[in-house]
Parts: sequence; structure tokens; C-alpha cells
Amino acid sequence: MVELRENALIWQIEQLAKQTAQPVEAVLATAVEAYLDQLEREGIHAETQAYLAMQNELLAQYPGQHVAIYRGEVVDHDEDVALLERRVRERFGVLPVLIAPVKPAGAHELHWRGGRTASGDER
Repeated sequence: MVELRENALIWQIEQLAKQTAQPVEAVLATAVEAYLDQLEREGIHAETQAYLAMQNELLAQYPGQHVAIYRGEVVDHDEDVALLERRVRERFGVLPVLIAPVKPAGAHELHWRGGRTASGDER
């Protein structure tokens, strides 16, 4: 159970609930989901930037594999992306972790494992 103690915030939430004819709980759930989505987007953007910065090093160290990147570091790797994804999910849960094939610079598909979105579908 979460308890809000900030009176101004409580008042804002109650006002928004009244204006939108929603229960307070629905307003809170929507706000928290939006915040978590924002954190996930920011996290995966940072992991993607780290991947791009390390691309040549990754190619030398992990050719033909997939890497998992979290907080700018390679945290796991495997040739079998399904096994890698499983281990990443077990270890990091819903945290945003980038999983990418190690290929020479250029266009290729990047996946991330986080809350609700992975390759555009629900996971």
C-alpha cells in the first residue's frame, strides 16, 4: 500500500479525477504508468547510445553473438538470442536492457527488454 502525504499533490490528483470523471486510483495508475514508460524510454536510449559507442569493441569481442547492455555495460552475451533474453528477464525483470546483435556498423534491429514493450509488442 502506498500512501501520499503531500497535500498539494493529493489536491491536484483529486481535482483531475473530478474533471475527468475518473476514480482517483485510475488517475494515479495512469500517472505512474506514464512516468515508468518515460524512464524506460530514457533508459533504453542511453543503452542504445552505449551500444553504438562500443560497436567496434563489441565486434572484436563478441562476433556473431547478441549482447545485453545495462547501464552502459555488457552484462551478458550469447549466440542464442532466446536464451539470452530468458537470462536477462530472470536477472533484470522489467528494467530496460538492450539486446542487440553484434554486427558491423550499419542498420540492424535492436531489441530492448523492459516493462511492457519489446519490438512493438506486449511481453
